[in-house]
Amino acid sequence: MENKVEISNEKLIIIPQGLDKIASFKSKIEIPITNVVGASIDFGILNENKGLRTQGTSLPSYWAGNYHKDGEKSFFNIKKDSKPIVIQLRHNEYTRLIIGADNPETIVDEINNKIK
Repeated sequence: MENKVEISNEKLIIIPQGLDKIASFKSKIEIPITNVVGASIDFGILNENKGLRTQGTSLPSYWAGNYHKDGEKSFFNIKKDSKPIVIQLRHNEYTRLIIGADNPETIVDEINNKIK
């Protein structure tokens, strides 16, 4: 598992697991649920130019850490063979989070149902 995703106390919490904590330089990301615009699964995002990596790890099949592109900051923590969960944000340090996790469809549904 790359990330554990929780919704608790009106916060979306992303917790990188195992060595992914070290590779991504993050032990946890907490976002107020009011700052979440929506979530989706986007297979094409891993083929796009991710931008400039400023902190983290980039290998041919794994991306972790902070990436800057077109004035926006994204957090990646995903392996190429994972289904990419893309979480769009507003009023936050990050514009979006691109993560891998177990049960991605369930996570996307839970996030979108919480923000309705």
